[in-house]
Amino acid sequence: MSDQTDKRITSLTAAAAFAVTALYAISVPVGALSSFPASDASAQRFASFLIEHRGGLIAALVLNGVAYCLLMPVVFVNLRRLLHDRGGHAATVALVAAAVESALIGVALVFGLIAAYTSPAAGPELARTLSQGLGLATSASAWPTVACVLALLVALREAGRLGPVLLAVGVITAVLHAITAVSFARSGALSPSGIALAAPPAFAVWMGCIAGSLLRGVGVRAQLAHDPRARAVS
Repeated sequence: MSDQTDKRITSLTAAAAFAVTALYAISVPVGALSSFPASDASAQRFASFLIEHRGGLIAALVLNGVAYCLLMPVVFVNLRRLLHDRGGHAATVALVAAAVESALIGVALVFGLIAAYTSPAAGPELARTLSQGLGLATSASAWPTVACVLALLVALREAGRLGPVLLAVGVITAVLHAITAVSFARSGALSPSGIALAAPPAFAVWMGCIAGSLLRGVGVRAQLAHDPRARAVS
C-alpha cells in the first residue's frame, strides 16, 4: 500500500469514526434516549414515552442506524486494511466481531422503529414488548462488542499504535459492555437501566479516540515527510 493510499484510507477511517461519535451524541437529546423507560416500567409508561417522543425517537434511531450499521463497519474494514500486516489475526477478529455487533444493533433498531412508528395505534402491552425487544437485542450486542474492542486493542498493540488513552478507554468500554451483557436485575446498578447505560456512550467516546489517534498519526507522518530535522530526530 502506497503512502498516499495509506493516508487517504486513514483519513477516511478517522472521519467515519468521528461521525459515529457525533451521530450518537446528536441522537441522545433528539430522541430523549437518556429518559427511555427502565426495563421494569409499566406498559403505560412505555406507551406514553413512545407517543410523546415519537418523531425524535424515530430520527434518533435512524441516526444510530447510519452510525452503527453503515459507518462503523466501514471503520473496521479500513482498520483491518491498515493493521493487517502488523496487527495479525486480531484485526480480522475485530472486524468479524464488529460485523456481528452491527447486525444485532440493526435488529435492536428495527424493534425500536416499529415501536415508535406504531405507537399511536399500538396498545400499551405491544409498546412494552417491542421496547423490551429493543433492550434485549441491545444487550445481546454487548458480547460481540467486548470481543471487538479487545481484539482491536491487541491488533493496535501488535502494530505499535496503542496509546495509553486508547488502552484506558478501550478497557473501560469492554468492562461496561460485559456488565451490559450480564445485566439481569430488574432494577438497580446491575439492571439494563443501571451501569449498563454507560456502555453506548463509552463506545462512542472510544470511536472518537480512535479517530483522534489516526489523525495524529497522519500529522506525524506529514511532519516527517516535510521536515528533514524531524526525520533525523525520529
